[in-house]
Order: sequence, then C-alpha cells, then structure tokens
Amino acid sequence: MKDYFAGLSKSGATIIFVAFISLSTCMVGLSQSQTEEAVAALEGLDPVMLVQGKEVQGSLKIAVTRGGFQYFFANEEDKATFEKEPAHYEIQLNGMCARMGAPVTGNPDLYTVHKGRIYIFGSGECKKRFEAAPEKFLEDEIPMKPNSPSSAEALKKGQDLIEKAVKAMGSPAIIDSLNNYQEKSLSLQRRHEGEVEVKTNLTILFPDRVRADQVMPDFANPSVTREVAIVITATDAFAITRDGPRPMPDASREVQHQELNRRPLAILRARRRANFKATAIGTANVGETAVERVEIDIDRVVHTLGIDPTTGRILSLSYRRRGPVGEFGQVVKVFSDFRAVNGVTLPFKVTASFNGEPWIEQSATIESITINGKIDAALFERPKQGKVD
Repeated sequence: MKDYFAGLSKSGATIIFVAFISLSTCMVGLSQSQTEEAVAALEGLDPVMLVQGKEVQGSLKIAVTRGGFQYFFANEEDKATFEKEPAHYEIQLNGMCARMGAPVTGNPDLYTVHKGRIYIFGSGECKKRFEAAPEKFLEDEIPMKPNSPSSAEALKKGQDLIEKAVKAMGSPAIIDSLNNYQEKSLSLQRRHEGEVEVKTNLTILFPDRVRADQVMPDFANPSVTREVAIVITATDAFAITRDGPRPMPDASREVQHQELNRRPLAILRARRRANFKATAIGTANVGETAVERVEIDIDRVVHTLGIDPTTGRILSLSYRRRGPVGEFGQVVKVFSDFRAVNGVTLPFKVTASFNGEPWIEQSATIESITINGKIDAALFERPKQGKVD
C-alpha cells in the first residue's frame, strides 16, 4: 500500500470522522451491507424489471450475489441479463447513500431508479432530497470545466512554488523522512440540540498505517460519551466501536484516503511522484494576503493550493467534494496560526467553507502535534471480536 502522505490510494472507512468527513442528517454507521454476509436487496424485487419501471417480485430460487447484496429474479432470462451487464443493474455507488456518499451506507430496501440506475439511501430524508434534485448529488452529472493547458512556464513556476512551500514547512530531508505524525484536534458539529464538541486523535505511522480516534456526545443520548476509531493498514481496514471491530467498505476507505492525502503535508510529500503535477494558474487573495494559486494533479485528483510567494506558506486549499448536505460543491480551507514542531512548521487552525458558507464540521483547532514521537504498534492491530470495554 502506498504511503498515505505520498499520494492517493484506492480503497475507505465506515463512521463519520469530523476531521476528515462530516455528513449530517443522514443515517450514519455500520449497515448490513458492510458485514461479511450478503444482504437481500430491493425488497426481493427483480432489479432488471425495476430498471424498466416495473416492480416484479423475484424468486428465491433464482438469485445472484454481488457486492455484498443478493438479488432475486423473476426468471432465468432476467438473471442472464443481469450477469451480462451487472454494473448497469446492480445498486450503484458501491451501496453508499446516493445523497451523502461514503462513508454513509445505504439501506438496500430504500431505493429509487434514476436514468436507468438503482440508488439506495441511508434515510427517508436522503431519498426525498435526492429525488428532488438528483443532479446535485451525482458527480458524473455535474458539468466540469476542463483543465487549462499547462505551459512549460506555468509548470516550472508551479514546481518552484511547491519547492518553496517545502522549505517554508521545514526542509526536503525532514519532510521526506518523517517516521510518524500525531495530531489532537477539536471540532464542532451541528446537531438538533445545538453545537457539540468533537475531539479527534489522528495517528499516522508511515508508510501505511493510520488510526483516528474520536470522542463526542452520542447522537441518541447526548449525555453519553461516544468513542469510536478507524484503523487502516496495508492489509486491513476496520472501525472499532463499543460492540467490537467492524470491517470497512472500500468506497468509504477511499474517501478517508483522499481527505488525508489532501493535507498540505501529504501534498508536499507526494511531490516527487511521477504522477504529481503542479501548475501555476494565477493569483488570488486569502484574506488580505495575495497568494499564487497552484493546481495540483495527483492521479487525476485535482486540488488547488494558495501559496504566499513571500513566505512560501500554504495558506489555502480548495477542491470539489460533497458538502454538509451531500451535494457536490467547492470546499475551501484556510490555514493559520503556524507553529514549529520538531523542525516542521504547520498550521494549528483550519477554517473551512463550502460554496462560500462556513462549514464548522470541517474546521478545526489543533491542540497538539507530535512529530516522530513514540507510537505503540498495537494501536493498528484488529481487536478480538466482541464488545470493547
């Protein structure tokens, strides 16, 4: 598995972690589709018929298991049609909620058909919002502006700015040779009862182990403290809840990887990769500071940095992703309160917005950062089955 702070890998997590992802108002947690056993889907209706706008009950004797779901068919012909082109007739988005996306899983009996594809949802509210404007929640239906051609001059300037950012953060030797990274942060989360505090402890052991522990009030009973963790290693990925370890679906794991690899430190550590491309695309302002905008393309995942040309510090990061209610839009993170930690200068304040509106769940105050500290390797081992005390 590739270094999490060296580039994007393809694989995801299960629970909401405010430091990475915040999805609100949709059912969150571990669904049956995340367990090892396949789950009967679509209330037993024939998916081929369903795509055609017909609700026909399938036979228990004519079934196909795919992607953690079991599909039933009215006849052998429909089963053959499904098997010939399963990607067309199966539940889309790897079983994630079509409104919220990963890591929110969908209920396989809460579905809708849109443009000949079947989507499922984490809640009735998610289904209602999606059906009202599906184009807002499906990335492939959103018109994308093509990237501007990269001139040799823009590429050189972009690369020079990245190297300047490396020196501002520390030095190439220090950044490239990190052994581990630990961060404790505090975020806020909006709920019906008001804003609550969420504490996150992120631990990364390079090159391929990540653990994020989170403590917050329980959703159902705010007077009770909820503790949960996710762990991703080269060979395993799971969530740890009070009921014990649970496996993570690949779609959720991929989202977590993307969020981790969008961090400024991760981007700079990825700069030597063959598929890393930095292009200067003009100037902008972050607050009252003029910055150079540098478009970063890693494995065709694109985001933009705002780099102070005077200090070399990365002051902003922007990219497209799902927002607090699930629709796709523009995320902007502004970094401030820079402090030196063991030779690495990092921001201790992150202020986020989505489509120009404050996004408190993605904002964070960093309480402490430890570079190359002592880490117990047992933190990344899967606990035995059973409830965690």
